[in-house]
Amino acid sequence: MKKALKILGMVLLGLIVIVLLGAAYINFSPIPKHEAEVPAITIKADSAQLARGEHLVNVSCALCHKGKNTNQMEGGLWREKDFGEVYTPNLTLHPDSKLSQYSDGELALMLRTGLKKNGEVAFFMPRYMHLSDEDLNAVIAFLRSENPLTRPSDKQWPERKPNYLAKLLTKVAIKPTPYPETVAAVDFNDPVAHGRYLTHNLACYHCHSGSFDGINEVEPTASAGYFGGGNPILKKNGSAKVLSSNLTPHPDHGLGKYSPEQFAKAVRTGKRHDGSNLDHSMPLFTNLTDAEINAMYAYLQTVPVIDNAIEPGAVVK
Repeated sequence: MKKALKILGMVLLGLIVIVLLGAAYINFSPIPKHEAEVPAITIKADSAQLARGEHLVNVSCALCHKGKNTNQMEGGLWREKDFGEVYTPNLTLHPDSKLSQYSDGELALMLRTGLKKNGEVAFFMPRYMHLSDEDLNAVIAFLRSENPLTRPSDKQWPERKPNYLAKLLTKVAIKPTPYPETVAAVDFNDPVAHGRYLTHNLACYHCHSGSFDGINEVEPTASAGYFGGGNPILKKNGSAKVLSSNLTPHPDHGLGKYSPEQFAKAVRTGKRHDGSNLDHSMPLFTNLTDAEINAMYAYLQTVPVIDNAIEPGAVVK
C-alpha cells in the first residue's frame, strides 16, 4: 500500500512539474512569428479613392486608433484587462509613427492577415480579408494622404504587455488569416449583399455570435451561433462582462422587434427600441450612412433565426 501511494505521489509530482514547465514556457517564450509573402500592390490616390478611404477609416479604424481628446489617428491604450495592456499604434504621418515604418504592401498584408512586419500577429487587430481590393487600396491611400485625421502626432506608446492568457492564445489560437488572391467590389445597389459586406468587415459577427472561440473569419456565416448573441463581452470599465444581443430576425428575442428606424437609432446612439441604453462596450457607428445602416438591417433580416433569449444588459462575472 505504501509503495502504491509513493508511486502515485511521484506520478502526481511529475504531472505538476510538467504543467509548471509548460506554463513557464508559455509565459517566458517569445510571441510566435509567422512568415508570409508581402504582396506587390499599386495604390491609386485620386479624389474618389481618398474620399472613400476617409469614410472607411472613420467608420472602422478611427474607433480604436483615434486619440481620445484629438481628431488624429495617434492611437492609445485600448485594453488593460483580461489580456494585459494593449495599445493601438500611431497611424499619423509623423516620421516616427508606426505607419511610417510600413510599406504599402506590408500594410496590406497586416490589414488582410493580421501579420505585423516582424511576423507577429497583431493582437486583436481586425483582419479585413473580405474587404474589396478597391476599398483596401482606398484605406491605404487615405492613410498616406494629408488630412486632419492623419496630421502628424509625435505620440509614442509602449509595446504591448500581454499577460499569460494573451501569450497562450497567440500560441494555440490566434493565427494569421490567409491572404486572398482577389476580392471583388460589392454591389452597392444590392442592399443584402452590401449589408453582408458591412457586417463582415465591421466584424459585427465577432461579438454578436455565440463565442469568440467559434468565430470563423474565413467564412463568417459558419461561425457558431452566427449573429445569435450571448457572447460575453468585457465592459469598458473591466468590471464584468455583458452578453451580446441576438441580431437574428427572431420576433421576440432578436431584430424582429426592431423597425429599420429603431435599428438605426441603436447603431448610432446606443439606444434600444424601448429607450434603454446599450452597454458602452458597443461602439457607436455615427459615421455610417443611412444607406449603409439600411443595408445592414436588410442583411440581418436574412440570416437564420436563432431562438436565444438574451436579457438586455445581462452581466456575467
